[in-house]
Amino acid sequence: MLGVAVVSQIGASYVHQGLPALAPLLQAEWSLSRAELGAVLGAINVGVLLASAAAGHAVDRFGERPLLVAGPLGVGAATLLAALSPAPPLLGLALAGAGIALGTCAPSGGKAMLVWFPPRIRGLAMGLRQTSVPLAGVISAPTLPLLALALGWRGALVASAVIGGLSALLVVVAYHDPPARPTAVPRHERTGLASYPALLRDRSLLATILLGPVLVAGQWTVVPYLGLYLYERFGWSVPEAAAYLALAQVGGVVGRIAWGLASDLVWGGRRKPALLLVPPVGAAGALGLAALSHQTPAWLVALLALVMGASVIGWNGLLLAYVAEQAGPHRAGTAIGLAVSIIFLGAVVYPPAFGWLVDRAGSYQPAWLALAAVLLAGLALFPSMREVAPA
Repeated sequence: MLGVAVVSQIGASYVHQGLPALAPLLQAEWSLSRAELGAVLGAINVGVLLASAAAGHAVDRFGERPLLVAGPLGVGAATLLAALSPAPPLLGLALAGAGIALGTCAPSGGKAMLVWFPPRIRGLAMGLRQTSVPLAGVISAPTLPLLALALGWRGALVASAVIGGLSALLVVVAYHDPPARPTAVPRHERTGLASYPALLRDRSLLATILLGPVLVAGQWTVVPYLGLYLYERFGWSVPEAAAYLALAQVGGVVGRIAWGLASDLVWGGRRKPALLLVPPVGAAGALGLAALSHQTPAWLVALLALVMGASVIGWNGLLLAYVAEQAGPHRAGTAIGLAVSIIFLGAVVYPPAFGWLVDRAGSYQPAWLALAAVLLAGLALFPSMREVAPA
């Protein structure tokens, strides 16, 4: 079931994580500014933002399996429309549709891990499941540019749509519900949309959810702009620059496993101590990117890409496990959906804001420094976040 959930998410996230590798081609075709490019690439996040909360409610009501199918299937259909787009606004609209389908994946996949795995290994299970997102980037960042060289960027999007459809088919064939599911909802717990007031009144849960848009600032500046930054800074080819983005995604895969495993084994099922390390490590990586020069050796650029990936891409599974455990099994899907919606509000805002700052300053350095400041500001939320005792 873990393997099915991973493959399903890879299929749904393939275009989401790989499209930034095509950024130089999109920018060249339509003469986009960096801020305009960030808005187009961020359109898919608008869809995730709009859909995630409702998807979380649907998961708690209908179960995770229907949404595990609908997510990658819908992404594939919308990506086909994106491949036909004649202008940037229509491309953005199609990508937003893909994001709506993608928004079903985190609540359904997160709920699947909650019901299939006990707390003592849930951090690792959630981390492994969440590796599917950067794994999609590891696969798509180098392959989409190669497909685009052979087929054009539109042909590369068609290939992405096929991958989404195949992953949905796998869920239909292989996924089933666990033999024992949570029984009746406790009388004092409200579920679905009715649970929002109680969830938001929980100071610790609210602080945990608000940490998400802080950390996603790192993820959604690195994913859209790292390859473009290296392409412009060093004059590397599109595939060469994309390889470093893929390396950052490798760091994200390692981070999602390592943070979850550390929270299970080192901290006995507590998620907060592991999360506390993410903002300073990510800020250090952002400062390193700001300091790059033409004399910087390639191995150091690679190391920075790995560090940024492990921190600002690697935190996701750990945070969602923490959210789900605080909310409880009957409200986990709703809480994850709410968290993802708020997280993707940041994912919508940061790419064009980062690009605007680069355009305004004429340099990437102030934007990387601003990112470091945002990440460090997230440390102010930790005093409000309580520990959740493992069951």
